[in-house]
Amino acid sequence: MSASYPWPGGHRAGLCVTFDFDGESPLLWRRRNDPPGDVAELEQRRYGPRRGIHHVLGTLERTGVRATFFVPGHIAATYRSAVAEIHAAGHELALHGWCHEPPADLDAGGLRDTLTRASDLLADISGVRPAGYRSPSFRMSPDGFEVLAGLGLAYDSSVMGDDRPYRIGGLVEIPVDWATDDAVYYRCTGGTETRPPYGAGDLYDAWHAELTGAREAGTLVNLTMHPWLSGRPARVLGLRRLLEAARESGDVWIGTAGELAAHHRATAPGTAGVLDVPTDTLGWPL
Repeated sequence: MSASYPWPGGHRAGLCVTFDFDGESPLLWRRRNDPPGDVAELEQRRYGPRRGIHHVLGTLERTGVRATFFVPGHIAATYRSAVAEIHAAGHELALHGWCHEPPADLDAGGLRDTLTRASDLLADISGVRPAGYRSPSFRMSPDGFEVLAGLGLAYDSSVMGDDRPYRIGGLVEIPVDWATDDAVYYRCTGGTETRPPYGAGDLYDAWHAELTGAREAGTLVNLTMHPWLSGRPARVLGLRRLLEAARESGDVWIGTAGELAAHHRATAPGTAGVLDVPTDTLGWPL
């Protein structure tokens, strides 16, 4: 059995509360060569930066939780005041591309240029250069890790190779999980979905079970949410209940992805191993 992870303060498990504050940018990128003929999904996604973000920030303030917001540069440019409000409330800003471009859609130079442009903008808004990155839709390329390290980033939060922080080359990986992504439960745009979105109570039950499991196993729960989805009032109430339950447990460390990456780098450099991304003879990642 592997050694237990050394969570800050001797806690039993870890919780990162993160948001992909991407608004309409995924749709703009996905349909860049074929704009849709209606504005239904566009307006649905704009709910996030218009209204959802304010419900989210109110809940975080009420529960005393600091979160990490992964922000595409396009959203920061379009909704600068909302991004400034996130920073002013004490939350971490991190990179999420310029217009939600997955690294596999770009060559190394293109990825470097988009992230540099986004980093410059977020630094201009907050006075702090971002330390971390999350790939859009959790789609990451092997070359992407090299680009991130070359830009001086400290961590990535895009892949699922462990349930504790670990290393990928020079980066700390703060792993994600589809089971703790709200889009799996809530995303419904009236397009090809075959089911309605789950209710807020369903998500609470599922994520409370994830938290219980993490406390038993000594692992990380990394919540990935989107203000255009989780920013709806009933869903925000469910999030508040979950965060209150985590606090009341007394054995769960709660902090930002950047704080956890810094902790791992300083105190647990060997924990969970060092992952080299292997390739076969054709160059495909294994």
